Amino acid sequence: MLGTTHLLFAVLFGSIYIKYMGTPEGLFLQIFFAATLILGAMLPDLDSKHSTISKQHPTASKMVRIFSGHRGIMHSIFIPAAIFLIATYVIPNLFDLPPELFAGFLIGYISHLASDIITIGGLELFHPFSSYRIRGFIRTGGKLEMLIASLIVVYLLIF
Repeated sequence: MLGTTHLLFAVLFGSIYIKYMGTPEGLFLQIFFAATLILGAMLPDLDSKHSTISKQHPTASKMVRIFSGHRGIMHSIFIPAAIFLIATYVIPNLFDLPPELFAGFLIGYISHLASDIITIGGLELFHPFSSYRIRGFIRTGGKLEMLIASLIVVYLLIF
């Protein structure tokens, strides 16, 4: 998926979360939710030399690519799972911060993985422990991706 489509998926997932779980309380938490939602949606592609986030942060991208090729560990379920465990069990015990503070980031990250799963390239969700790849039928940057992105925009405008 293209970066803009990843952002649209993140906003879609975030709006569904807000619809059912409620809006974070206070302006600061709402801004933080939105910012971390965007960060989570873009961060997995730090392992790609040509992604938007890698062009903005080339040093970080080079460091990630030392350990992982594109759609490697950054695109596995282990990164969001580790963040969830840290946010749920470690952070609240060390600091006086609510675990919900990390909800935006996790939603964005998971939306990225979900949208990449439906592409032809697919994902190895359990990389590096399994090379089983879940693939979809959408070509990155293709007409079907543009149609899906357009439908997400329409949905977001209507609901």
